[in-house]
Amino acid sequence: MAMADKQPAPGGDEWDDIVRQLRQLSEHVRQDGPLPEPERAAAEVAFRQGLAHLENEVQGLRGGLKGSSGGW
Repeated sequence: MAMADKQPAPGGDEWDDIVRQLRQLSEHVRQDGPLPEPERAAAEVAFRQGLAHLENEVQGLRGGLKGSSGGW
C-alpha cells in the first residue's frame, strides 16, 4: 500500500488540546476534590472526544494493516 493511500490521523493539535484539558481536570480534582457539575460535563465531553478519536484511529489501523490476502 502506498503512503498516499493512508487516511490522515486526527490533527496533533486536536489530540494535544484534548490531552491537555484532561490533564488540567485531573490535576484540579487531585488538588480540589470533585468537580462542580458544569466542569464535570466539560470533562465528560473531552473524554468522549478522545475516545471517538481513538476509535477512528483504530478503525483506520484495521483498514491499513490488512495483508495482501485481506486478513491479518
